[in-house]
Amino acid sequence: MMVPPTTSQQMGAAYAPMPFAIISFLSSSYVVYHLLFQERQKLKRLYHRLVLAMNLALLPLAFVNAWTTLPAPEGTPNVVGAMGTVSTCTAQGILRMTLSFAVATYYASLILQAFMGIRNNFKEQNYRWIERYIHFVAYCIPCIYAIIFAATDNFNPSGSGCWYAKAPWGCETDPDVACQRGRDIKYFAFVVWFTNIFLYVIFPTSVVFAMGCWMKKTRKESASSGSGMTIMREKVRKEMMHK
Repeated sequence: MMVPPTTSQQMGAAYAPMPFAIISFLSSSYVVYHLLFQERQKLKRLYHRLVLAMNLALLPLAFVNAWTTLPAPEGTPNVVGAMGTVSTCTAQGILRMTLSFAVATYYASLILQAFMGIRNNFKEQNYRWIERYIHFVAYCIPCIYAIIFAATDNFNPSGSGCWYAKAPWGCETDPDVACQRGRDIKYFAFVVWFTNIFLYVIFPTSVVFAMGCWMKKTRKESASSGSGMTIMREKVRKEMMHK
């Protein structure tokens, strides 16, 4: 039998994420404002458009996270601050999942565009085509994930808001408590978990490794020219630092 969280733990889960969500909202707002109104000419470059897209996803995500447990159904046991319904909880879960995966996709895409830039000598017209696919992956796949979770009643109160979980709390591990919401989709849930790990860890690490291997190969090929690698490094530095 699982021991329910103490009142202090419940309050911590309900209120601790709020200041971080507010900071995230304000910082993303600044980036969006800066790119749209102060440095709009930078949006001619793919890098800055991806940064803008990532922060446009962060804005509503931070707003949704700031609500923490408020959308959870009123009267939910072991949840402080619950004032919503099953529908509001499901809505929060859908938004959190869709937007969090969108942010992860744009994060991974920043590393991808850096690699493509180096491979194409920073001739953006040669790799600009990846942008449409990045936007597609950022929202379409997470939406499919979220719809499946919502259709199987698997968005329920969990920690600091509504996320993938069965209800009531602890029913998965306590044989004396019957689960009232949430069908068994543990294999699909694993796919979703792996996708998140892939976007934040596996993909960026692999791209950086591939970038290092390519630069090592280029260094060997340009060794005969003496200054070839120095020129390339300086060009890369200027491009990545936006001149």
